Amino acid sequence: MSTALTYLLAQGELGGFDVVLPLKDLPDSQIPVPAKPLIKPVLQDDSLWKNAGNLGDFYNALQTHPIYTKSMRSLSFFVPKEIKTNAAYLLLFHSPQELTSESRNVLERLFKKLGIDLGVCAISFFFKCNAPVMPREKAILKEMLCKEIEFINPEKIIFFREAPVAEKIETPIKIDGTPIIFAGKPAITLYSLLEMLPNAVGSKDKIIETWNVHLPQSGWFSQV
Repeated sequence: MSTALTYLLAQGELGGFDVVLPLKDLPDSQIPVPAKPLIKPVLQDDSLWKNAGNLGDFYNALQTHPIYTKSMRSLSFFVPKEIKTNAAYLLLFHSPQELTSESRNVLERLFKKLGIDLGVCAISFFFKCNAPVMPREKAILKEMLCKEIEFINPEKIIFFREAPVAEKIETPIKIDGTPIIFAGKPAITLYSLLEMLPNAVGSKDKIIETWNVHLPQSGWFSQV
């Protein structure tokens, strides 16, 4: 069977034509080729947030970025109403859902024991909504975070890791009180506050480890 005949029969089986065509051999050069659908690239204007001149413009640009406008993310987009610049500490949580009223109470007690007024600390979030982060988005989110830190300009950064989820396969970020440099600033990572809640599995051990190991290891807090 010729190539042309095979093509036409296949098209007929798929409902590709309604007009009955005379079935005769055609040169391969005359065989109709179905047009490929045009795939439009997803436009992602990163210049808005990269060229922002202040925090307000930066956050406004983020809110219109495709990362936050897709799905239901725009509904839970959140940035602090007032964020302190040049603060001694920038406290970074994975997302707004990590800082519940219960976890904030844990945070307030922790900083009270350290002799630090929580009110003078800056607070922000790696992912500024309550939706999951896709692995392919993490690179651009890290760039955004570095730009945000540039605006906030804290002396030190404390990351609170994302609370582990049973369904997740990847290993949670390892906790180490030894400071590293992130975006040009000294930074440490502590357990998620959700892991330190009274009803959380192993919370007592994590609180003791935070107080007796991680905080002293940072060398930042003389009271520990």
